[in-house]
Amino acid sequence: MKAFVQSAVREFSLRDLPVPRTGPGEVVLRVRTALTCGTDLKLLSRGHARIALPVTMGHEGCGEIVEVGEGVTEFSAGDRVVPGVSGPCGSCEECRRGLPNLCAAGHADRTWGTFAEFLRVPAPVVLSNLHVIPPGVSGEVAAFLDPLASVLHGWNRLSHRGERFLIYGSGALALLWALVVRWRGGRATVAGRRPDRLALARTLGAETLDVSGGPPDRFVADFAVDCTGSAEVWERLADLVSPGGQVLLFGGCAPRARVSFDAGRLHYSEISLAGSFHYTPDDARAALQALASGELDPRPLISGRGGLSELPRFLDAQRRGEGIRYAISMP
Repeated sequence: MKAFVQSAVREFSLRDLPVPRTGPGEVVLRVRTALTCGTDLKLLSRGHARIALPVTMGHEGCGEIVEVGEGVTEFSAGDRVVPGVSGPCGSCEECRRGLPNLCAAGHADRTWGTFAEFLRVPAPVVLSNLHVIPPGVSGEVAAFLDPLASVLHGWNRLSHRGERFLIYGSGALALLWALVVRWRGGRATVAGRRPDRLALARTLGAETLDVSGGPPDRFVADFAVDCTGSAEVWERLADLVSPGGQVLLFGGCAPRARVSFDAGRLHYSEISLAGSFHYTPDDARAALQALASGELDPRPLISGRGGLSELPRFLDAQRRGEGIRYAISMP
């Protein structure tokens, strides 16, 4: 099969690899749609502590089951499915506490490798986080399950005492946040530096704030959501929410980053800080339900479409800040 493999930092190529076969509890998909993501660029530019190289690239996608492994009874060949990335074990301390997104075993063998013609889905994912695509839902829409589930997980980390959201950043996840806020009846302001992305945010129902000249001196929001992964932005957000407001640290900072906050501001204004990482199988099911309802349409975030061979061009465009997401289709 054809597959893009990252062999080292800043090195990847299209290769011929054996088609994966199923082990017990696993399934193999023929990939039909895959989406590019900012994580792909981070992995290329600096590697990842939890991802060993070489690795077949890509983690957002969907397809049709072509092989089921021993013991798989809930799925059959021909099913259109979309996998989550992780498959929590259900029995560790984190899972028992209702934190399956933090399950170490769930991240030990993740669904990875959607930039290929075929994809092995690990047994834990098949068991808890593989989802049949409802009829009428396109592959492009279903492939947004992973990023949308992350946003919905972040949404569930908030108290929702208020409706005014400041979303700092204007990439794909920030724009998904804008879609979710509007869908949930809130008011979103997207803060960014690129006029084209701010214009897109407005078409999605958000107000916008141009921060190309620097951060705002003051802003009043009930919630501030970081979608940049910038330590400087993390430190800034506590000053941009009203008393009693919440700051969601949604974008992941670089390894070993350190941030500081004004203790008086947090204490006397009762500002809450919350982290948000990954998502649960329940978040994934909620994301697919939202996508299937048609009430939340992510397709305006797709900036271009092409075949698997177009991936280098798409990643180069994203590296230059051009476009939001690119969709790869495979016959």
